Amino acid sequence: MAQHRPRIVVVGAGIIGSAITYNLAIQGADVLLLDKGHTAGSGVTGRAFGWINVINGTPGDQSYALWREAVAEYRALQVVLPTAFACARSGALLWKSTAEETETFAELHRHAGERVELLSRKTLQELEPRIRRAPDLAAFSPDDLALDPGQLAIDLVAAAVAAGGSTLFGATAYAIETANGKVSGLKVGHETIPADIVVMSAGPGIQELTDGLGIQTGLTTSPALLLRYGCNRPIISHILRGPRLEIRQATDGTLLVAKSYVANGDENLPKLIGETLLAVMKDELDLPAQVTLKSAEIGERPVFVDGLPRMGFLSEVENLYLAVGHPGVILAPLMGRVTAEEIMEVRGKNATLTPH
Repeated sequence: MAQHRPRIVVVGAGIIGSAITYNLAIQGADVLLLDKGHTAGSGVTGRAFGWINVINGTPGDQSYALWREAVAEYRALQVVLPTAFACARSGALLWKSTAEETETFAELHRHAGERVELLSRKTLQELEPRIRRAPDLAAFSPDDLALDPGQLAIDLVAAAVAAGGSTLFGATAYAIETANGKVSGLKVGHETIPADIVVMSAGPGIQELTDGLGIQTGLTTSPALLLRYGCNRPIISHILRGPRLEIRQATDGTLLVAKSYVANGDENLPKLIGETLLAVMKDELDLPAQVTLKSAEIGERPVFVDGLPRMGFLSEVENLYLAVGHPGVILAPLMGRVTAEEIMEVRGKNATLTPH
C-alpha cells in the first residue's frame, strides 16, 4: 500500500498562479500549472507597471498591513531566487502639488513605520538630473522595487518546474468537474484532467469557471493602462510619481507609464492617451527626440468591492480554492506562500491509502 499523492491543478499562470505553483512545487506537491497563454505572465500580469511598494497604500487601511507583509515576502524571495531580481531597481520618488502636501504625505507613512525621506529640490536634481520641473520637496521611498512582473512569473514557473512541478500552456479550462460535491477534474478541450484540488488564480477568467458551478465570487474588473515608449539611453534611475506622471525605466531603456483608464468606446483611445502623455513626459523630463510610443495596453485588474484579495477554499465545492485580487504583483509572493501552506495542510489531512 502507498499513500496517494493528490494532484493539484492551478488555473492561471499570472504572477499569483505562478507564485502558488512555485510554493507548492518546492514543498513536494504534485502540481500542474495550466494557462491559455503560451507563457507565464502573458495576461494581465504582462500589463502591470511593476511597482512593489507600500507607499501607495493608505496607513490604517486593512490592505496597508497586508501590503507591508507582502513587501517583506519579496525580500525573502530575493534571497532564495536572486537571479529573478537581477534587473530590478530600487527606490521611488514621489511628490504632490505642493511641498506642504508632500511633507504631510511623507509623515503619514513615517508614522506608520515606513522608511521615507524628504529630499530638497537640489538633492532630487542630483539623483534625477533630467527632471525639468523639479518640485521644492520630494518623498523618497528607498525600499520600493521596480521589476518586470511577466519575467518574474516566468522565473517562478521555471523554479517550480525545476522542483518537480509541471505546466500546460495553450490550454483553456472550460469547466470544473465535480463528483459528490467535490472537485474531480478540469475540462480542457475534449479532455478532462483529473484533479483532487483546483486552484483558481486566472484573474477575470475565474468567473466563467465559477458560473458553471453556480458560484458568485463578487469578482469585478478595473481597467488600467500601461504605456511603453522606446528610448535608447538612460533617462531616470528611480520610479517617479508626480501629479501629472507615473513613470519608470526598464533596463532595456523602455520607459513605462501607468495611467488610470476609463473606456469611452473609442478603440483608439489608449493610443491617443499615449500620445498625449508623451507631450507631458517631454514637458516634465529632458527626453531625447526619438522617444516614441511603442504600445498602449489595457489590463483588466481583478478586484473586489472591499479592495482586498481572496484566498481560501470555497464552501460550495470541496477542494476548490480561490486565490485572486489586486494588486496582484505586490501580493503574489505572500499569496503564493499562504495558499500553498493551506493547501498542503488540507492535502495532508485528506491523503488516503491506495494500492500501487
